[in-house]
Amino acid sequence: MSSLTVRQYKNSDFPAVKKIFIEGCHKLAYTAFFHGLKLPHNWVLMLLGFLLPLLSVGSIFLAILDVVIVLVVLWLCGRRFFYGYATECMADDMKDISKYYLQREGYNFWVVESDGELVGTVAAVPSYLPSVEKNTELKRMNVVSSHRGKGISKVLCRTVIEFAHKKGSKAVVLSTTTLQMPATCLYRSMGFKCTNISDMTQFTERLISMQWIFFRYDIPSSK
Repeated sequence: MSSLTVRQYKNSDFPAVKKIFIEGCHKLAYTAFFHGLKLPHNWVLMLLGFLLPLLSVGSIFLAILDVVIVLVVLWLCGRRFFYGYATECMADDMKDISKYYLQREGYNFWVVESDGELVGTVAAVPSYLPSVEKNTELKRMNVVSSHRGKGISKVLCRTVIEFAHKKGSKAVVLSTTTLQMPATCLYRSMGFKCTNISDMTQFTERLISMQWIFFRYDIPSSK
């Protein structure tokens, strides 16, 4: 069995952390694409795109081209969101992790090593929404694909929960997308409760039925 070590981030970890984060975001673009392919309204779009030029002008070329266009649009929907998200984060908190997470009260950033290889990350930030109640938000949890299913995400969740408890937080909160089914299943198994699901507003996001899902883990007072 692999030996896991969770420790605080250090600057020399940045290349590996950046790679894990960006690759994780980019792979979600594929998840979004294949999710979009399963939706009935997109099948209707492809069927109409195929039949209309075929029946109106008798062009099999235009019929196939229309289907290809729908497929490209579906791919770009997920790509636009997740590639854009990665770019925004790398220009924000992920630009200087030490400064953003390690030099501020209530913030932290951890990495996990498996037999010396950096295979996962997680972060914590203070959260006072939706009320003045003091909570901790779990962020930036990523595990490399080759090490998923080994309990690493649970270890990272527990790390944040323990940190939140020591900081006197009432709960750990987080947000993710409904496309990330393995993650939502993990959070539920850890005792997180869904508090809200909200639709995304952009047309490209709605085309692939992306939604935000919010979770909360109440920290027992006797923990």
